[in-house]
Amino acid sequence: MLAAFPGYARDDSDRARTGEGVYRRHCAQCHGPEADGRGIHAKRFNPPPSDLAHSPRTDDYRMQIITVGGEAMGRSSVMPEWGLELSGQDILDVVVYLRRVSDQAAARAKADKSGASTVAQRRRAHG
Repeated sequence: MLAAFPGYARDDSDRARTGEGVYRRHCAQCHGPEADGRGIHAKRFNPPPSDLAHSPRTDDYRMQIITVGGEAMGRSSVMPEWGLELSGQDILDVVVYLRRVSDQAAARAKADKSGASTVAQRRRAHG
């Protein structure tokens, strides 16, 4: 699906910056400013909004669910069909931004795990 957008690049900083603005205006109220599912409206929903920062979903899946909404994808009917309001380019920019957020969260988790391992090794060595 993403290949249909000319100029799509995996590491596009401009798209991610633009996508962050679109995300903050349309998504953060539910999914949270950190994309962790903890937005100001999150407690109103059951099931709660997804933690997008730690989601294993592909870019194509994200593109689809943002475009057609949660219900069409067998998920929450509360997730709007943003394709009725946002352009395909806006949605692509949000997907690029969410990929960056996910990549950063994964890098932090890896660093935290590595740091914890290093601390444990030091404690054993000095034990």
